[in-house]
Amino acid sequence: MTTLVGVTKCPVGIAHTYMAAEKLEQAAKKLGYDTVKIETEGASGTENTLTRQEIEKADAIVFGADVAVDDIERFDGQKVVFGDTTSAIKDATALIKQYDNAPVYHTKANEREKESEEKSETSKGQQNPLVKQLLNGVSHMIPFVVVGGLFIALSIAFGGHPTSSGMVIPKGTVWSAMNQVGTLGFTLMIPILAGYIADAIAGRAALAPVMISALVSNSPDILGTKAGTGFLGAILIGFAGGYLVKWINTWKIPKDLRPIMPIFVIPLLGTAILSGAFIYLLGGPISWLMTALEAMLKSLSANPSTSILLGGIIGLMVASDMGGPINKVVFLFGVASITANTPQIMGMVACCVAVPPLTVGISTLINGKHYSKDERSAALPAVLMGLIGITEGTIPSATANPKRVFPSILIGSAVAGAMGAIFKITDVVPHGGPIVGVLGATNNLLLFLFAIVIGVAIGVAVMTVLQNRAVRKGKANLN
Repeated sequence: MTTLVGVTKCPVGIAHTYMAAEKLEQAAKKLGYDTVKIETEGASGTENTLTRQEIEKADAIVFGADVAVDDIERFDGQKVVFGDTTSAIKDATALIKQYDNAPVYHTKANEREKESEEKSETSKGQQNPLVKQLLNGVSHMIPFVVVGGLFIALSIAFGGHPTSSGMVIPKGTVWSAMNQVGTLGFTLMIPILAGYIADAIAGRAALAPVMISALVSNSPDILGTKAGTGFLGAILIGFAGGYLVKWINTWKIPKDLRPIMPIFVIPLLGTAILSGAFIYLLGGPISWLMTALEAMLKSLSANPSTSILLGGIIGLMVASDMGGPINKVVFLFGVASITANTPQIMGMVACCVAVPPLTVGISTLINGKHYSKDERSAALPAVLMGLIGITEGTIPSATANPKRVFPSILIGSAVAGAMGAIFKITDVVPHGGPIVGVLGATNNLLLFLFAIVIGVAIGVAVMTVLQNRAVRKGKANLN
C-alpha cells in the first residue's frame, strides 16, 4: 500500500485550492498510489487535516500552495515537494514525480519557517518567496475588505439620503450602525495585511508588533502628517517586521528566557523599533508618496483618454493569470483606490474579473460539439463562477486549451475594462462580477452589466472563431 499526502492553498481559498487538490488526487491514482489524502486550507477552513502520524507514514508529500501552509512544523524532517497551485493544476503528474529529488524540510525551534531555501533549487519556475508572503497577507485581508465594502455599500444604498455635500446616513439608524461596522472592516484590513505578511515570514510572534505598528503607520495624528501611509506602509511594515522578528529569533538566548521571547520581548522590542521608525523617519515620506499616487490615480481616471488605456491594461492583467499573483496585484490596486476615494479604478477591475470565466463558459455551451467532454463539463461551473466574480473558473478550460482561451479572455477582459472606464463605473466593494452590481456596490447597474456583456460577447466571438478554425484544421482535441 502506497500513500501520497499533500496540502493545497491559494490566496483567496476558493477555486485554486480545490482544483489543485482534485488534480493531485487524480494524478496520484494514475501513478499507482493506493491512498491519497490532500489537506485543503480554504476560505471555509481546513479540511482533511493531516496528522503528524499520517505525514510520517506517507510515501510522498506534495504541496500545491501559493501562500504559507498552516502548522508547517508537522512536516519537519520529511521530504516535501514545494509546488504552487498553478503547477498542480497544469501538470500534477510532473509535480508528484519531483518527490524522488525533493529536499528534506527542516524548521527551527520556536520559529515557523514558511519558505524553504531549497525551493528555488528544486522547483524551477515557482513563485518567489516574497510574492508568497505578500499573497499570504492579501488572502487574510480579503474577507475584511469584502465585508467592510458590502456593509458600507448596502448602508448607503438603503439608508443614505442625497444632500448638497453627498450621501448622508441619519445617525441612530440601523444603516448608520451597518456603515460603522463596514468602516471597522476597512480599518482592520491594513493591520491584517501587514500582520499576515509578517506571519508568513516569522510566525505568530510577528503579529503583535507588526499589526500595532501598521495601525500607527495609518494614524496621521501619531505620525504628524496629513494622511496615513496606506497600503505601501502596511506592506513595508509587514516585510520589515517579519524579517526583524526572524532575525531576533536567531539570537542565542538562555534556555530559561526563551518562553518569554514571543510573548514579551519580541512584541515590545518589535513595536518600539517599527513604530519609532515610522513616527520619526519613514512616515512623512511614505505619506507624501501615497498622496502623490492618489492624485495620479484621480488624474488618470478623470482624463477620458488615459482612463480608457488604464482600463484596458487592468483588463489584461486581470485575465493574464486568472486569479494568480498578477491578478492579485490589480486587486490590491483596486482596493487602494477605494480607500483613496477613487472607486472608478475598482470599477474597472469589477468589470473585468467576470469576463474570462463567462467567455469560456458561454462559448463552450453554445458551441459544445467543438469542445471536449471535459471542457463541456467545466462550462456551467465557469459561468456560475463568473457571475460571482471568481476569475479562477477559467482555469480548467485554459489548461486544456490555452492557445484559444488566452487570446479570447485577454481581449474580452481588456475591452470590458476600457468600457468600464468609458462609462465611469465605480465600485465601493473590493470584488467584481455581476454580483456586486446586484448588491448595489456600483454606481450604475445597467452600464456596469453592459460593459461586462460587451467584453464577454467579444471574447466569445474570438474564442469561437479560433476554436472552429482549430477544428477544421484538426488541431482541437475533442475527446
